[in-house]
Amino acid sequence: MKLMLITFFIFSVLAFSGEEHGHDHDGEHAHRKDFVELEDKYIKDLGIKLEKVKKDFVGKTVKAPAEVEENPLLSAMVTSPVEGIVKDIFVKEGDRVSKGDLIALIYSPDIIDLKAELDIAKVKLETAKRIYERDKQLYEQKLIKYTRYYTSLIEYERAKGIYKALNEKLKTYGELKDGYLVIKSPIDGFIVEQLVIKGSPVGLDDIMFKIHSHEVLWVYGYVPYESARDLKENTKGIVSVLGKRLPCTIDFIHHEVDEKTRRVKVRCIAKNKGHILKPGAFVTLEIPLDRKKAILVPKKAVQDIEGENIVFVRKPKGFEPREVVIGREIDSYYEVIEGLKEGELIAVEGTVFLKSKLVGVEAAGHAH
Repeated sequence: MKLMLITFFIFSVLAFSGEEHGHDHDGEHAHRKDFVELEDKYIKDLGIKLEKVKKDFVGKTVKAPAEVEENPLLSAMVTSPVEGIVKDIFVKEGDRVSKGDLIALIYSPDIIDLKAELDIAKVKLETAKRIYERDKQLYEQKLIKYTRYYTSLIEYERAKGIYKALNEKLKTYGELKDGYLVIKSPIDGFIVEQLVIKGSPVGLDDIMFKIHSHEVLWVYGYVPYESARDLKENTKGIVSVLGKRLPCTIDFIHHEVDEKTRRVKVRCIAKNKGHILKPGAFVTLEIPLDRKKAILVPKKAVQDIEGENIVFVRKPKGFEPREVVIGREIDSYYEVIEGLKEGELIAVEGTVFLKSKLVGVEAAGHAH
């Protein structure tokens, strides 16, 4: 009751103030005032909300059905470089891995045989080296002939070449741990498919794991041909899914139109912040066209007064009713072509009350 009395008192004071300071015009708008006096202390109590006028990007927006797909540039298939048997596995489907993480060990007879050859070659190399160094000393002391020294040199170089070749061959298989071949993740990502278990035989063509990075995904949208003609690469878009919106960038516009749907396939690259997007999900791709900056005001900020679109601009002692020229209607906003400047303060709520103070309660209730 106390609040109602205060509000009534404020309204009465304002009504009296408005009658005292209003300036009538002759003719058609003789009953209208050109200013609404209102002190700052009453604004909040009367439910009036103020906002600064600002410019925002506007333009036609194309909305198209789209599907999320893996980014093949950030995907990898893990295979074995040798024939062998899976000795151990350290990850499972769904695990997140980093590049270089140990994911499996492989026992390979080929590697065992190669290591045995390498051990023998090492012994032969050490033996050939000792013979060569001994013969070199004997030759320098002129105790043996050059042909014997030269032969030991050739054998040493030959043994060194064989050992080096076998060692390089072993390195091509990768890192070894206790005689087992180490398999590491080649990228950061998720294990999306595990195709082996402990004891599985593997060959050169066998896929062990599939790893995908979901940090950046491809979103393919299907845009009507009429709209696709206006699209350009590097245009910014929005991927909308489950109430979330992520930015993306168009990097490919297909060169053909689908004969059945009459739509053009468009690829938009999206950084998957928060891992909102999932490969295989159906989403909406929004692509703004002909974007330009314009002044936008909420619809409820504009009042129709005697056929004019009026916005209430805040001034030091009240509100100035300002006629504006309205352009496009964009969702819950109007584009203002003329009448407002960026940075001005306007009422965006409580404008019905301000209208009633301007034209009277009865007129405000019946005006459209």
